[in-house]
Amino acid sequence: MSRRRRRGQRALRVLISAGPTREPIDPVRFLSNYSTGVMGSRLAAEALLRGHRVTVVYGPATEALPRGARCVSVERSVQMARAMRRYAPRADVVIMAAAVSDFRPAQRRRTKITRRGQMTLRLCATPDILGSLPRRPRQVVVGFALESARVAQRARRKLFGKHLDLLLAQQVSPARSPFGRRAVRAWLLDRSGQVTRLGVVSKSLVARALLDKIEALWYGQPRPEHP
Repeated sequence: MSRRRRRGQRALRVLISAGPTREPIDPVRFLSNYSTGVMGSRLAAEALLRGHRVTVVYGPATEALPRGARCVSVERSVQMARAMRRYAPRADVVIMAAAVSDFRPAQRRRTKITRRGQMTLRLCATPDILGSLPRRPRQVVVGFALESARVAQRARRKLFGKHLDLLLAQQVSPARSPFGRRAVRAWLLDRSGQVTRLGVVSKSLVARALLDKIEALWYGQPRPEHP
């Protein structure tokens, strides 16, 4: 499909989450990850290039977002969940590309923790944002997975477990980090479970492949039921 919408095809309302989240330990420390927001930025740029309307809910990323996108800044996972629930009901497409922290401190200290020989930090799970989002008819929902091994197998379980239309899986290894502007080793899965190996590609090419699939689902191809 062309990177420009065809005549008669209305612009889609695309909601994207991007960047990391930070989970505070005390007033000066937090738990987070290495996400920079590059993938979310590339997805937003590609969607805008095709004439779609884009909202990005982003954590404290270092990568700039493209002009033309509506940008909603958050920090913690609970804030991202709240913002995504607010905008998802009006979106035609939801792309959960953020690297949300899986855990947060069970208790946030109000004062700075002093240095000591040892300290135990108790953690609890953060909300499953994608799994808890409200959905509307025909909405295309896209997830991301980052795995170290058995990437396609684990990604397929997530695809079916969360009832996603598409899932972009990436591999992380000591030799290849997927963060920042580096190329990534990626697989694209559709809701039937079919796996397309993208190989080692730039995030711009990942965004293009993903938007091609999204537009094919929305504008042209019949959508099979979940198995």
